[in-house]
Amino acid sequence: MPHLIIEYAAELESDVDIQQLAKTAFDGAVASKLFTPANIKSRAHPVQAYWIGGKKVPFVHVNVKLLPGRTNEQKKTLTTSVFDAIKKLVGDAVKVSVEANDIEADVYTKG
Repeated sequence: MPHLIIEYAAELESDVDIQQLAKTAFDGAVASKLFTPANIKSRAHPVQAYWIGGKKVPFVHVNVKLLPGRTNEQKKTLTTSVFDAIKKLVGDAVKVSVEANDIEADVYTKG
């Protein structure tokens, strides 16, 4: 844990190396010092259809899924670290957002 699930505007693929985007989010989570690299998972999915603020604006959104137990301060450290890393990669023309959400540990299964 955590899972960093990245949604991004599909047209960013012409300007941004998406593998690097996934690694950048991963590196941001590492920089938070809340997790060991072996426990961080990062993946990216393109979004073809979207509308932001009344127009089509390129974006990156990261949904960080966590097992419960982190404080809001720790979650803020994590989201800020991931945000700053991605913003540095994509620049100011791209809208970036990062959220942290606890998952229900009782119903989470992995192998």
